[in-house]
Amino acid sequence: MRDVDARRRLRIPLTIILAAALCAPVVPAIATPSTPEIDARRAEAAEARTALDQMNVELEERIEEYNAIAEALDGTRERIREVRADLDCAEVDLEDARATLGRRAANIYKDGGSGVLDVFLGARSFQEFLVRMDLAVRINRSDAETVAAVKEAKARVEALAAALEQREAEQIALKGEAEARARDIEADITAQERYVASLDQAVRQLIAEEEERQRLLAEERARAAAERAASTPASGGRPADDVAQLGSGHPEVVGIALQYLGVPYVWGGSSPAGFDCSGLTSYCYRQIGISLPRTSASQYRVGRHIAPDRVDLLVPGDLVFFGRNGDPDRVHHVGIYVGDGNYVHAPQTGDVVKVSSLTERISSRGDYVGASRL
Repeated sequence: MRDVDARRRLRIPLTIILAAALCAPVVPAIATPSTPEIDARRAEAAEARTALDQMNVELEERIEEYNAIAEALDGTRERIREVRADLDCAEVDLEDARATLGRRAANIYKDGGSGVLDVFLGARSFQEFLVRMDLAVRINRSDAETVAAVKEAKARVEALAAALEQREAEQIALKGEAEARARDIEADITAQERYVASLDQAVRQLIAEEEERQRLLAEERARAAAERAASTPASGGRPADDVAQLGSGHPEVVGIALQYLGVPYVWGGSSPAGFDCSGLTSYCYRQIGISLPRTSASQYRVGRHIAPDRVDLLVPGDLVFFGRNGDPDRVHHVGIYVGDGNYVHAPQTGDVVKVSSLTERISSRGDYVGASRL
Protein backbone atom coordinates (compact mmCIF):
# COMPACT_ATOMS: atom_id res chain seq x y z
CA MET A 1 0.00 0.00 0.00
CA ARG A 2 2.86 2.37 0.79
CA ASP A 3 4.26 1.75 -2.72
CA VAL A 4 0.91 2.76 -4.23
CA ASP A 5 0.87 5.92 -2.16
CA ALA A 6 4.43 6.75 -3.22
CA ARG A 7 3.65 6.33 -6.90
CA ARG A 8 0.63 8.58 -6.61
CA ARG A 9 2.63 11.26 -4.85
CA LEU A 10 5.19 11.24 -7.65
CA ARG A 11 2.48 12.57 -9.93
CA ILE A 12 1.67 15.53 -7.68
CA PRO A 13 2.56 18.91 -9.23
CA LEU A 14 5.25 20.82 -7.36
CA THR A 15 2.97 23.84 -6.89
CA ILE A 16 0.42 21.69 -5.04
CA ILE A 17 3.10 20.18 -2.80
CA LEU A 18 4.38 23.65 -1.92
CA ALA A 19 0.85 24.88 -1.30
CA ALA A 20 0.19 21.98 1.04
CA ALA A 21 3.47 22.57 2.85
CA LEU A 22 2.58 26.20 3.39
CA CYS A 23 -0.95 25.26 4.49
CA ALA A 24 -2.42 27.44 1.81
CA PRO A 25 -5.36 26.25 -0.33
CA VAL A 26 -4.85 25.78 -4.04
CA VAL A 27 -7.80 27.32 -5.85
CA PRO A 28 -8.50 25.89 -9.30
CA ALA A 29 -10.27 27.97 -11.89
CA ILE A 30 -14.04 28.00 -11.86
CA ALA A 31 -15.55 25.70 -14.43
CA THR A 32 -16.56 27.81 -17.41
CA PRO A 33 -20.28 27.55 -18.10
CA SER A 34 -21.45 26.30 -21.45
CA THR A 35 -24.65 26.79 -23.41
CA PRO A 36 -25.53 26.07 -27.07
CA GLU A 37 -25.16 29.78 -27.85
CA ILE A 38 -21.77 29.98 -26.12
CA ASP A 39 -20.61 26.81 -27.91
CA ALA A 40 -21.77 28.20 -31.27
CA ARG A 41 -19.92 31.48 -30.72
CA ARG A 42 -16.82 29.62 -29.59
CA ALA A 43 -16.92 27.51 -32.74
CA GLU A 44 -17.37 30.65 -34.84
CA ALA A 45 -14.42 32.29 -33.08
CA ALA A 46 -12.28 29.18 -33.60
CA GLU A 47 -13.13 29.14 -37.30
CA ALA A 48 -12.32 32.84 -37.60
CA ARG A 49 -9.02 32.28 -35.79
CA THR A 50 -8.15 29.47 -38.20
CA ALA A 51 -8.86 31.80 -41.12
CA LEU A 52 -6.65 34.43 -39.48
CA ASP A 53 -3.83 31.91 -39.19
CA GLN A 54 -4.16 31.12 -42.90
CA MET A 55 -4.04 34.82 -43.72
CA ASN A 56 -0.82 35.17 -41.78
CA VAL A 57 0.65 32.22 -43.69
CA GLU A 58 -0.37 33.82 -46.99
CA LEU A 59 1.17 37.13 -45.91
CA GLU A 60 4.45 35.37 -45.14
CA GLU A 61 4.38 33.80 -48.62
CA ARG A 62 3.77 37.17 -50.25
CA ILE A 63 6.55 38.76 -48.22
CA GLU A 64 8.91 36.02 -49.35
CA GLU A 65 7.79 36.59 -52.93
CA TYR A 66 8.47 40.31 -52.52
CA ASN A 67 11.91 39.59 -51.06
CA ALA A 68 12.78 37.28 -53.98
CA ILE A 69 11.77 39.92 -56.53
CA ALA A 70 13.68 42.61 -54.65
CA GLU A 71 16.75 40.38 -54.61
CA ALA A 72 16.45 39.71 -58.35
CA LEU A 73 15.99 43.43 -59.00
CA ASP A 74 19.15 44.22 -57.06
CA GLY A 75 20.98 41.63 -59.16
CA THR A 76 19.67 43.15 -62.38
CA ARG A 77 20.71 46.63 -61.32
CA GLU A 78 24.19 45.37 -60.45
CA ARG A 79 24.41 43.70 -63.88
CA ILE A 80 23.28 46.94 -65.53
CA ARG A 81 26.10 48.80 -63.74
CA GLU A 82 28.58 46.20 -65.00
CA VAL A 83 27.25 46.36 -68.58
CA ARG A 84 27.31 50.15 -68.57
CA ALA A 85 30.96 49.99 -67.46
CA ASP A 86 31.60 47.59 -70.35
CA LEU A 87 29.81 49.98 -72.68
CA ASP A 88 32.04 52.83 -71.54
CA CYS A 89 35.07 50.67 -72.30
CA ALA A 90 33.66 49.75 -75.70
CA GLU A 91 33.14 53.40 -76.55
CA VAL A 92 36.75 54.16 -75.54
CA ASP A 93 37.97 51.23 -77.67
CA LEU A 94 35.91 52.43 -80.59
CA GLU A 95 37.29 55.93 -80.30
CA ASP A 96 40.82 54.54 -80.11
CA ALA A 97 40.26 52.36 -83.19
CA ARG A 98 38.78 55.25 -85.12
CA ALA A 99 41.67 57.48 -84.10
CA THR A 100 44.18 54.87 -85.25
CA LEU A 101 42.36 54.50 -88.55
CA GLY A 102 42.24 58.28 -88.95
CA ARG A 103 45.90 58.73 -88.22
CA ARG A 104 46.73 55.98 -90.67
CA ALA A 105 44.63 57.57 -93.39
CA ALA A 106 46.08 60.98 -92.63
CA ASN A 107 49.63 59.71 -92.90
CA ILE A 108 48.91 57.94 -96.18
CA TYR A 109 46.91 60.69 -97.79
CA LYS A 110 48.59 63.74 -96.26
CA ASP A 111 49.26 66.77 -98.39
CA GLY A 112 46.49 65.99 -100.80
CA GLY A 113 47.68 62.49 -101.53
CA SER A 114 51.30 63.35 -102.26
CA GLY A 115 52.35 61.02 -99.51
CA VAL A 116 50.97 58.12 -101.48
CA LEU A 117 53.08 59.11 -104.46
CA ASP A 118 56.12 59.32 -102.18
CA VAL A 119 55.43 55.83 -100.93
CA PHE A 120 55.04 54.43 -104.39
CA LEU A 121 57.67 56.52 -106.20
CA GLY A 122 60.19 55.75 -103.49
CA ALA A 123 60.11 52.09 -104.45
CA ARG A 124 63.37 50.94 -106.02
CA SER A 125 61.70 48.23 -108.07
CA PHE A 126 58.30 47.30 -109.37
CA GLN A 127 58.29 44.36 -107.04
CA GLU A 128 58.86 46.64 -104.06
CA PHE A 129 56.15 48.91 -105.40
CA LEU A 130 53.67 46.00 -105.39
CA VAL A 131 54.71 45.00 -101.87
CA ARG A 132 54.21 48.51 -100.57
CA MET A 133 50.89 48.76 -102.31
CA ASP A 134 49.68 45.45 -100.80
CA LEU A 135 50.90 46.49 -97.34
CA ALA A 136 49.01 49.76 -97.49
CA VAL A 137 45.84 47.99 -98.53
CA ARG A 138 46.25 45.41 -95.77
CA ILE A 139 46.85 48.05 -93.09
CA ASN A 140 43.81 50.02 -94.13
CA ARG A 141 41.71 46.86 -94.25
CA SER A 142 42.93 45.74 -90.77
CA ASP A 143 42.16 49.09 -89.23
CA ALA A 144 38.74 49.14 -90.84
CA GLU A 145 38.02 45.61 -89.59
CA THR A 146 39.11 46.61 -86.08
CA VAL A 147 36.72 49.53 -86.15
CA ALA A 148 33.92 47.28 -87.42
CA ALA A 149 34.60 44.65 -84.72
CA VAL A 150 34.62 47.24 -81.98
CA LYS A 151 31.40 48.77 -83.30
CA GLU A 152 29.80 45.32 -83.38
CA ALA A 153 30.92 44.63 -79.78
CA LYS A 154 29.58 47.99 -78.70
CA ALA A 155 26.25 47.22 -80.36
CA ARG A 156 26.00 43.91 -78.48
CA VAL A 157 26.71 45.63 -75.18
CA GLU A 158 24.09 48.28 -75.96
CA ALA A 159 21.54 45.56 -76.77
CA LEU A 160 22.35 43.78 -73.50
CA ALA A 161 21.99 47.03 -71.57
CA ALA A 162 18.61 47.67 -73.20
CA ALA A 163 17.44 44.15 -72.35
CA LEU A 164 18.57 44.54 -68.75
CA GLU A 165 16.82 47.88 -68.45
CA GLN A 166 13.65 46.26 -69.77
CA ARG A 167 14.04 43.48 -67.21
CA GLU A 168 14.59 46.09 -64.51
CA ALA A 169 11.36 47.85 -65.45
CA GLU A 170 9.46 44.54 -65.35
CA GLN A 171 10.91 43.63 -61.97
CA ILE A 172 10.07 47.03 -60.55
CA ALA A 173 6.48 46.46 -61.66
CA LEU A 174 6.44 42.96 -60.13
CA LYS A 175 7.87 44.29 -56.90
CA GLY A 176 5.17 46.92 -56.72
CA GLU A 177 2.48 44.32 -57.35
CA ALA A 178 3.89 41.99 -54.67
CA GLU A 179 4.03 44.85 -52.18
CA ALA A 180 0.45 45.83 -53.01
CA ARG A 181 -0.73 42.24 -52.49
CA ALA A 182 1.06 42.07 -49.14
CA ARG A 183 -0.50 45.39 -48.06
CA ASP A 184 -3.95 44.10 -49.03
CA ILE A 185 -3.42 40.96 -46.96
CA GLU A 186 -2.21 43.05 -44.03
CA ALA A 187 -5.41 45.07 -44.23
CA ASP A 188 -7.45 41.84 -44.33
CA ILE A 189 -5.55 40.53 -41.32
CA THR A 190 -6.25 43.71 -39.36
CA ALA A 191 -9.96 43.39 -40.16
CA GLN A 192 -9.93 39.68 -39.27
CA GLU A 193 -8.18 40.39 -35.97
CA ARG A 194 -10.92 42.87 -35.10
CA TYR A 195 -13.53 40.27 -36.05
CA VAL A 196 -11.89 37.59 -33.90
CA ALA A 197 -11.61 40.04 -31.00
CA SER A 198 -15.31 40.89 -31.33
CA LEU A 199 -16.24 37.19 -31.27
CA ASP A 200 -14.04 36.61 -28.23
CA GLN A 201 -15.69 39.55 -26.52
CA ALA A 202 -19.12 38.15 -27.41
CA VAL A 203 -18.14 34.78 -25.91
CA ARG A 204 -16.88 36.47 -22.74
CA GLN A 205 -20.09 38.46 -22.49
CA LEU A 206 -22.24 35.34 -22.92
CA ILE A 207 -20.17 33.50 -20.32
CA ALA A 208 -20.51 36.40 -17.88
CA GLU A 209 -24.26 36.48 -18.43
CA GLU A 210 -24.52 32.71 -17.94
CA GLU A 211 -22.40 32.87 -14.79
CA GLU A 212 -24.64 35.60 -13.42
CA ARG A 213 -27.73 33.56 -14.34
CA GLN A 214 -26.31 30.51 -12.60
CA ARG A 215 -25.34 32.58 -9.58
CA LEU A 216 -28.84 33.98 -9.22
CA LEU A 217 -30.33 30.53 -9.75
CA ALA A 218 -27.97 29.07 -7.15
CA GLU A 219 -29.00 31.74 -4.68
CA GLU A 220 -32.65 31.02 -5.35
CA ARG A 221 -32.17 27.27 -4.93
CA ALA A 222 -30.18 27.84 -1.75
CA ARG A 223 -32.95 30.02 -0.35
CA ALA A 224 -35.49 27.37 -1.27
CA ALA A 225 -33.41 24.70 0.44
CA ALA A 226 -33.10 26.86 3.53
CA GLU A 227 -36.85 27.47 3.57
CA ARG A 228 -37.52 23.74 3.24
CA ALA A 229 -35.16 23.03 6.12
CA ALA A 230 -36.76 25.72 8.23
CA SER A 231 -40.27 24.42 7.52
CA THR A 232 -39.41 20.89 8.69
CA PRO A 233 -38.01 21.29 12.23
CA ALA A 234 -38.49 17.60 13.01
CA SER A 235 -36.29 16.61 10.12
CA GLY A 236 -32.57 16.15 10.05
CA GLY A 237 -31.94 19.77 9.03
CA ARG A 238 -29.55 21.74 11.22
CA PRO A 239 -30.00 25.29 12.46
CA ALA A 240 -27.27 27.64 11.26
CA ASP A 241 -24.63 28.60 13.78
CA ASP A 242 -23.87 32.20 14.67
CA VAL A 243 -21.47 33.64 12.10
CA ALA A 244 -19.27 35.00 14.87
CA GLN A 245 -18.83 31.44 16.21
CA LEU A 246 -17.81 29.80 12.95
CA GLY A 247 -14.08 30.22 13.39
CA SER A 248 -11.40 30.26 10.69
CA GLY A 249 -11.69 26.61 9.63
CA HIS A 250 -8.87 24.46 8.27
CA PRO A 251 -7.71 25.68 4.85
CA GLU A 252 -4.60 23.46 5.14
CA VAL A 253 -6.73 20.39 4.46
CA VAL A 254 -7.30 21.59 0.88
CA GLY A 255 -3.65 21.09 -0.05
CA ILE A 256 -3.83 17.56 1.32
CA ALA A 257 -6.99 16.72 -0.63
CA LEU A 258 -5.57 18.07 -3.88
CA GLN A 259 -2.67 15.64 -3.64
CA TYR A 260 -5.12 12.87 -4.52
CA LEU A 261 -6.61 14.33 -7.68
CA GLY A 262 -7.02 11.48 -10.16
CA VAL A 263 -7.30 8.72 -7.52
CA PRO A 264 -10.14 6.42 -8.64
CA TYR A 265 -13.47 6.31 -6.90
CA VAL A 266 -13.89 3.08 -4.94
CA TRP A 267 -17.04 2.61 -2.92
CA GLY A 268 -16.09 2.07 0.69
CA GLY A 269 -12.58 3.36 -0.11
CA SER A 270 -10.83 5.48 2.47
CA SER A 271 -7.16 5.38 1.38
CA PRO A 272 -5.07 6.71 -1.51
CA ALA A 273 -5.64 3.37 -3.25
CA GLY A 274 -9.24 4.54 -3.78
CA PHE A 275 -11.78 6.84 -2.11
CA ASP A 276 -15.50 7.28 -1.86
CA CYS A 277 -16.79 10.75 -0.93
CA SER A 278 -16.81 10.45 2.87
CA GLY A 279 -13.69 8.27 2.77
CA LEU A 280 -11.80 11.15 1.11
CA THR A 281 -12.98 13.79 3.61
CA SER A 282 -12.33 11.61 6.67
CA TYR A 283 -8.87 10.58 5.39
CA CYS A 284 -7.80 14.18 4.67
CA TYR A 285 -8.99 15.52 8.02
CA ARG A 286 -7.31 12.62 9.80
CA GLN A 287 -3.99 13.90 8.39
CA ILE A 288 -4.38 17.08 10.47
CA GLY A 289 -5.50 15.19 13.59
CA ILE A 290 -9.28 15.53 13.24
CA SER A 291 -11.44 12.41 13.27
CA LEU A 292 -14.70 12.41 11.34
CA PRO A 293 -17.54 9.90 11.26
CA ARG A 294 -17.41 7.52 8.31
CA THR A 295 -20.57 8.51 6.39
CA SER A 296 -21.54 11.79 4.77
CA ALA A 297 -24.81 11.88 6.75
CA SER A 298 -22.89 11.53 10.01
CA GLN A 299 -20.31 14.13 8.98
CA TYR A 300 -23.18 16.53 8.28
CA ARG A 301 -23.89 16.50 12.03
CA VAL A 302 -20.43 17.61 13.19
CA GLY A 303 -18.87 21.05 13.31
CA ARG A 304 -20.61 24.39 13.01
CA HIS A 305 -23.36 24.52 10.41
CA ILE A 306 -23.53 27.06 7.57
CA ALA A 307 -26.95 27.47 5.98
CA PRO A 308 -27.27 26.55 2.27
CA ASP A 309 -28.18 30.13 1.35
CA ARG A 310 -24.94 31.49 2.83
CA VAL A 311 -22.39 30.21 0.34
CA ASP A 312 -20.76 33.61 0.78
CA LEU A 313 -19.58 32.45 4.21
CA LEU A 314 -17.71 29.40 2.91
CA VAL A 315 -13.94 29.26 3.35
CA PRO A 316 -11.47 26.66 2.04
CA GLY A 317 -11.62 23.49 4.13
CA ASP A 318 -15.37 23.62 4.89
CA LEU A 319 -17.26 20.39 4.28
CA VAL A 320 -20.10 20.86 1.76
CA PHE A 321 -23.06 18.44 1.75
CA PHE A 322 -25.69 17.33 -0.73
CA GLY A 323 -29.02 15.58 -0.14
CA ARG A 324 -31.46 14.06 -2.58
CA ASN A 325 -33.75 16.84 -3.84
CA GLY A 326 -32.11 19.18 -1.32
CA ASP A 327 -33.46 17.18 1.65
CA PRO A 328 -31.08 17.32 4.67
CA ASP A 329 -32.63 14.06 5.89
CA ARG A 330 -31.19 12.37 2.79
CA VAL A 331 -27.57 13.56 2.75
CA HIS A 332 -25.65 11.26 0.41
CA HIS A 333 -22.56 13.18 -0.72
CA VAL A 334 -19.82 15.38 0.78
CA GLY A 335 -16.82 17.30 -0.50
CA ILE A 336 -14.24 19.84 0.67
CA TYR A 337 -14.64 23.47 -0.38
CA VAL A 338 -11.47 24.79 -2.05
CA GLY A 339 -12.55 28.36 -2.67
CA ASP A 340 -13.72 30.44 -5.62
CA GLY A 341 -16.98 28.49 -5.94
CA ASN A 342 -15.34 25.04 -6.27
CA TYR A 343 -14.99 21.88 -4.19
CA VAL A 344 -12.89 18.71 -4.36
CA HIS A 345 -14.65 15.38 -4.02
CA ALA A 346 -14.76 11.70 -5.02
CA PRO A 347 -17.88 11.83 -7.22
CA GLN A 348 -19.09 8.36 -8.18
CA THR A 349 -18.24 4.93 -9.54
CA GLY A 350 -16.13 5.17 -12.70
CA ASP A 351 -14.90 8.64 -11.83
CA VAL A 352 -11.83 9.99 -10.00
CA VAL A 353 -11.11 12.53 -7.28
CA LYS A 354 -11.49 15.93 -8.94
CA VAL A 355 -12.47 19.56 -8.52
CA SER A 356 -15.99 20.59 -9.54
CA SER A 357 -18.01 23.80 -9.48
CA LEU A 358 -20.23 24.10 -6.41
CA THR A 359 -21.99 27.06 -7.97
CA GLU A 360 -22.87 25.09 -11.09
CA ARG A 361 -24.08 22.09 -9.08
CA ILE A 362 -26.34 24.27 -6.96
CA SER A 363 -27.82 25.91 -10.06
CA SER A 364 -28.26 22.69 -12.02
CA ARG A 365 -29.20 20.11 -9.37
CA GLY A 366 -30.39 22.06 -6.36
CA ASP A 367 -29.28 19.39 -3.89
CA TYR A 368 -26.94 21.47 -1.73
CA VAL A 369 -27.98 21.37 1.96
CA GLY A 370 -25.28 23.46 3.59
CA ALA A 371 -21.78 23.15 5.02
CA SER A 372 -19.91 22.38 8.21
CA ARG A 373 -16.82 24.12 9.55
CA LEU A 374 -14.63 22.09 11.87
